[in-house]
Amino acid sequence: MLYIRIFMTLFIACMLLTAWYLWHRRNGAFLVFDVSSSPKLHTLMTVCAWALLAVSILGIVLLFFDNKYLNLITLFLGSGVIFIFALLVSQNKQ
Repeated sequence: MLYIRIFMTLFIACMLLTAWYLWHRRNGAFLVFDVSSSPKLHTLMTVCAWALLAVSILGIVLLFFDNKYLNLITLFLGSGVIFIFALLVSQNKQ
């Protein structure tokens, strides 16, 4: 059970770092995109950063419960947010 908590802690830390990165790059350059000229991409990055922050907080709360299956909620939600962000960014026409 300890290894699950360690893995989940690392996953939550990665989600927090991703949220921080998206939040700080929402007004400048993100990968090959110029976010300042695209309000749609700016909104997408802001919403995804807040969603990742919310999933991370939920993951921290669920980490204190003894049920290992509750941690799957964090894995599915975090992976889903990042997956949807990747799909929407790849459809960006710039």
